[in-house]
Amino acid sequence: MAQTESVTELLERARMHEQLAAATGDSAARTIHHAMAAEYRRRATDGAEIVHPAPPASNPRLEIYSAPL
Repeated sequence: MAQTESVTELLERARMHEQLAAATGDSAARTIHHAMAAEYRRRATDGAEIVHPAPPASNPRLEIYSAPL
């Protein structure tokens, strides 16, 4: 299964990061929020929906062997 981000979702995220940048007093955080907003806008203007592969299913396995005496 994969996740798809629509252009609308990408633009909403960009707006959210612009609002966060405007609300913070931390210059490093503001820079990061502006960069993230720019990246979301870039993805949205590419025109195509972005498809992310789903993470692999976790299947932990524990094997126990008895040691010879």
